[in-house]
Amino acid sequence: MRFKFILIALLIPVFIWAQEGEKEKAKISLSGFVKADYIFDSRQNIEGREGFYIAYPKPKVYDANGIDINNHPSSNQYGMTSRLGFKADGITVLNAKSMAYIEGDFTGPSNAHNNTLRLRHAYIKLDWKSNSLLVGQYWHPNDVPEMIPKILSLNTGAPMHSFSRGPQIRFTQNMGPIKWIAVAYAQRDFTSTGPQGVSSKYLREGIVPDLSLQAHWTHKSVFAGVGVNYKRLHFRSMTLDNQLMTDDVPALSALAFIKVKHKKWDIRLQGVWGENLYDHLMLGGTAIASVDSLNAQIEYSNISAVSAWSTIYYTFGKLKVGVFGGIAKNQGCAEEIAGSVYARGTDIDYVYRVSPQWYYTVKNLTIANEWEYTVAAYGTPDSYGKVNDTYEVGNLRFTLSLIYAF
Repeated sequence: MRFKFILIALLIPVFIWAQEGEKEKAKISLSGFVKADYIFDSRQNIEGREGFYIAYPKPKVYDANGIDINNHPSSNQYGMTSRLGFKADGITVLNAKSMAYIEGDFTGPSNAHNNTLRLRHAYIKLDWKSNSLLVGQYWHPNDVPEMIPKILSLNTGAPMHSFSRGPQIRFTQNMGPIKWIAVAYAQRDFTSTGPQGVSSKYLREGIVPDLSLQAHWTHKSVFAGVGVNYKRLHFRSMTLDNQLMTDDVPALSALAFIKVKHKKWDIRLQGVWGENLYDHLMLGGTAIASVDSLNAQIEYSNISAVSAWSTIYYTFGKLKVGVFGGIAKNQGCAEEIAGSVYARGTDIDYVYRVSPQWYYTVKNLTIANEWEYTVAAYGTPDSYGKVNDTYEVGNLRFTLSLIYAF
């Protein structure tokens, strides 16, 4: 028996060497762009990345003299969204076309690390004729690649449109014009919030991954689809007498979308409803619905939101003009709130945005301009998280960009 173990141990390196000898040389390609941006904002904003990412304007806050301290403009310049992507393909593995892709930009993993490398995508894809398997970091299923708004702003339409990427296993089944997509997803850079702050631990300790199922339909110039998403967060907290309280908080979301691309027109429309969309940079989250410290029992309820957006583009030769319009609405909780709230936009009833833009491209070089007007309606949340007695504040962002693609 010992001789067999020794023989197997000796043969393992030989087997690995033999497998290495079977490697084929993949085709390597480089892509990306260098992007330089100038921005001007008319008001202070809820922001990230030194103000390059903005969600919506800050509320009115008055000093002792009645001056709104957030009513002040700002400007900045950036190069950190410049992007590099590497693709390896051209090899058949397990009777499938194989491809590996890795992409990053320089917005950093957090606000404290601007201009450092951030991983955007890193995945392996095996593509058979009727189905495919993708494993690695990629867009969340709610960020349908064919539907992502093509705008200059780093927010890509948030909080009306999802903005989230993470590790996942994605299986796609093609059935004629219909494509079914099933995804098991984990959080990484875009995470939920809870009693211990913003973290991926709530999904990890919930054991079950973020699960999605979508159906996509394509016919000539029309692309449409629907999808549902389920996630379960596990919250843990301690009572004053050191007793552990836990609760599993499931959340659902759904989306529907359509894109029509015909001749020089590109029209997109999407609607989203969801509970606890915090990890998508959208409105919503969770709140304590009941707590019994004596018996160490606690229950949470989701804060939901609904949103809709559309883009319309038309191309005149080298010039493309378009407009983005969207709205997000806070729908509050189904249960009365009895404690702490862990959410985004808790004092906001709705946010809407209109952003006209144009792009002029000559070969690899594009000059682009966007005017992004965003309004947030602030007010006072009631016991169900619904916001009343609102007032509007708006911010106008001017963006001018020069982009060299390769």
